[in-house]
Amino acid sequence: MRRYVTQSYTVRRQCLQIVQPLGCPGIFPVKPSPTCPPCPPCPCTPGIIRTETYQYTAISDGVKNVYTNSDAVMPFSTSGILDPNEVSVMNLFINGMLQPSNLYVVQPGVVILSDIPVQGVPLILQFIKMILS
Repeated sequence: MRRYVTQSYTVRRQCLQIVQPLGCPGIFPVKPSPTCPPCPPCPCTPGIIRTETYQYTAISDGVKNVYTNSDAVMPFSTSGILDPNEVSVMNLFINGMLQPSNLYVVQPGVVILSDIPVQGVPLILQFIKMILS
């Protein structure tokens, strides 16, 4: 009969504390540790950043590479094509794949693609506005 020797290990777990980045108390609120001295307030903290997300959705017809607000599929769209100068972040997804920004141009009410997508493929243009409150 064989005997197997097993070793037991004692694992020491460290107690890790999440510390907020300096200057970001409104964005990353964490309760301070009772053992940690309070940090001085940062005068440059702007406040909490609120976001609004909008989405324009169209379906490719396999013929054109220019889409306008009239091509929107309303059950899936929350807005038309917004002015890129009025949004913080803009992403274009073609058939669920994020597209590099050099493959399309967005103007208010119009998106121009560098190529013609396959018929039936969804085009989703996502807009994110970041607003200081």
